[in-house]
Amino acid sequence: MRQAEQDRLKAEIDHYLETSTTTMAEEEYLNPVGVYGDPDFARRERELFRAVPVVIAHESKIPNPGDFVTHDQSGVPVLVVRQEDGCVRAFFNLCRHRGAKLALEDEGCARRFTCIYHAWSFKPDGSLAGIPNDDGFRGVDRSAYGLTELPCEVRHGMVWVVLTPGASIDVAAHLGAELDDELTSFGLAGYQVERETEIAEQANWKLLVDGFLETYHLRFLHSDTVGPFIRSNCGPFKQFGLHGRMVIVRSRYDSEKSVGDRFLRDVGAVYQIFPNTVLVWQSTHFERWAMFPDGDDPGRCKGYTSILAPQGQESDTRLWDTNWKILLDTVQQEDWPVARATQAGLFAGAQDTFVFGRNEPGLQHFHKTVQRLADETPVAISAR
Repeated sequence: MRQAEQDRLKAEIDHYLETSTTTMAEEEYLNPVGVYGDPDFARRERELFRAVPVVIAHESKIPNPGDFVTHDQSGVPVLVVRQEDGCVRAFFNLCRHRGAKLALEDEGCARRFTCIYHAWSFKPDGSLAGIPNDDGFRGVDRSAYGLTELPCEVRHGMVWVVLTPGASIDVAAHLGAELDDELTSFGLAGYQVERETEIAEQANWKLLVDGFLETYHLRFLHSDTVGPFIRSNCGPFKQFGLHGRMVIVRSRYDSEKSVGDRFLRDVGAVYQIFPNTVLVWQSTHFERWAMFPDGDDPGRCKGYTSILAPQGQESDTRLWDTNWKILLDTVQQEDWPVARATQAGLFAGAQDTFVFGRNEPGLQHFHKTVQRLADETPVAISAR
């Protein structure tokens, strides 16, 4: 984060602490309950996910030519491969013969990807390499039967993919100049995945995102875990177009002492990157979260979470074990049970809307953006 923005934030935080307040939206927002469970809205959301760049992986997972990762959480089978020239390309992870899934492992290194069904094989650049008993396919133009490529770009150390063939991709434009510059200032391209796990929950994907976008709940839900270490209901929020950033103020923050290099150690930052990525700055590392709708069921979601640590940093297993346990214990034992219970009670008839307070601007911005773009066509969204 640039120094000028740190200075501006410090003044804002000091004001909030002096006045016992936080960033406020103009008014409360009534969020329709249906956005968490309506099948038609879920269908339009899935189209939205195919119209914008989404983060599929961190490039540190594929450092060498032939290294690959697969990704299925979005509902679109994706194969991401490091090329001989160092670039990264993405394809549908589907054989062009009969559509069987091609690479079955989560990650690995391969000179050829060979389908288990009929052993058609493909090179890392997606081109068709071999057809057994090829006399039966004399009329097939091999150059037309390579893997179907997806628009792909590496930025801020992350692999972004648009899940629609032939679409354009410009991650800097998607983020906007200000947010793109702020992420650049952290040097994320120099980070690596320290550890990672998948997520599967019986709740709408937005309910899991919601828990990251306000500090109002911290002193209640997390009173015995992270709550004592973070100031509740004090979270400066800023919009960056489709995206947002909420700043976490740690309990140890001191208006006089939290200056210079200490400022970024005494705060955190939650970057909500549209549509479904959450990056959490934790003073020494980032947490990366991604939640995807699970197929046609609006009451389920899939995704992953990981710790991103600076490359070259000496590995301290105990430190990462501690951070990982706090991370998983907090969300799995406190946040997500609430999300599951909320999902289960959505259509009991108790209410048609949820109330997002003026002190929850991040929630308001996120949901208004999802609902506005879900009503647009994918073509209109991708043209932004």
